[in-house]
Amino acid sequence: MINRLDRILTRLAAALALAGGLGLIFATVVTCLSILLKLANRIVGAGAGGVPEHLAWLGPILGEEELVTYGVGLALFTALPWVMIRRGHIRIDLFQPWFPPRLNRTLDLLGDTALAAIAYLILTRQWFLIFRPARRSEDPLAAELATGNWSVLGDRLRDAQESQILGLKLWPTYIVAELCVLAFFVVACFCVLRSARALLAPAAR
Repeated sequence: MINRLDRILTRLAAALALAGGLGLIFATVVTCLSILLKLANRIVGAGAGGVPEHLAWLGPILGEEELVTYGVGLALFTALPWVMIRRGHIRIDLFQPWFPPRLNRTLDLLGDTALAAIAYLILTRQWFLIFRPARRSEDPLAAELATGNWSVLGDRLRDAQESQILGLKLWPTYIVAELCVLAFFVVACFCVLRSARALLAPAAR
């Protein structure tokens, strides 16, 4: 059962990590394209006449910083489950070879438990960002969702926070991040179970 669950969660984490890789590719392409367009603008505008009117679009991509932020943020959140299940997080194991196996397994369990707690804190914080009340409103979005007040929900989403340059709504990014952190939390809880099982195994004694 544990091995089967391990395979399922590993595949899920790998799929999310691959999807996050697309975010990094997107951020790289946007950055390189913006640099090339900026360079082309300088070259074309180097003459006395400046940039011709029909090439006015030639320049850095509008909102490049925001687009790169979204791409890198997607890669970061989607990588969390993969790093967790593969034990790829930073660890200091300078003294690990001198510790007995049981102590090392105990430290693994404590580390996984701490990361599971961090995942829970991030999860609840993201939930607050999605469902927090609107300005000058005492009703949380979850209450409006439970009562089926769809007109209020639509108004709330239309009035939600926007990015400064492109004016993109931020609530979809919170939902994507929340789903990734939920997967991170599930994987972290499984890692706690896996570490506890390894600690209690007869070979650990």
